[in-house]
Amino acid sequence: MANPDEKTVAEKVRSSEYADLFREIYGTRAFDDPNNAYNLIADAIAAYERSSELNQFNSKYDLYLAGKVALTQQELRGLALFEDEDKAKCAECHPSEAGEDGTPPLFTDFTYDNLGVPQNPENPFYYLPKEFNTDGVYFVDLGLGGKLGKPSENGKFKVPSLRNVAKTAPYLHNGIFKNLRQVVVFYNTRDVGPWAPPEVRANVNREELGDLGLTEQEVDDIVAFMLTLTDNYNPDEK
Repeated sequence: MANPDEKTVAEKVRSSEYADLFREIYGTRAFDDPNNAYNLIADAIAAYERSSELNQFNSKYDLYLAGKVALTQQELRGLALFEDEDKAKCAECHPSEAGEDGTPPLFTDFTYDNLGVPQNPENPFYYLPKEFNTDGVYFVDLGLGGKLGKPSENGKFKVPSLRNVAKTAPYLHNGIFKNLRQVVVFYNTRDVGPWAPPEVRANVNREELGDLGLTEQEVDDIVAFMLTLTDNYNPDEK
């Protein structure tokens, strides 16, 4: 977050208007050791990320799983395609079934993939001053491989959750697609359509996307299903 070190982060929280709340939880000496304070800050953020405010699980799909609402015919077709291992294959990376203990599906298997995404010429990072981007428009984001220094992982990015995906445009790691339909069309036709080459050509997933053979209607059906994953669904609002 543009802070140079742990001490700076701890000092900003210590001087914030909510510092007393922090001390109330972690003790009056919570800020005495900047490194310890930094870890406590991470603990507080993680606690919030686990809270019901960020884990509402009250989308239309959640209510459908609970037997409280029905999906439309189009949404049901989209769900069937989403889960079909011989069609869209989406659930292979975005599992859609609740856990055995009733845990709501998170729609990610937490793996990493290179989807063969083209370079996004609108990426503002390319046009930053050389002190921030020495490669300019020739910069290539190697993803996990760049972080680990392992060529076998080049181009791979973590499979995201699809919950609230309708609210998170633009899509894919470099924001190349503006809407969900473009993403599904790309998954469907990457290897047979007029797409630019992958930004990273090694390690591309050739098994689960690229030439799915989906019709235009099937693409629309899948998008319709993904729109049911938005939280705070109100069945009384049509």
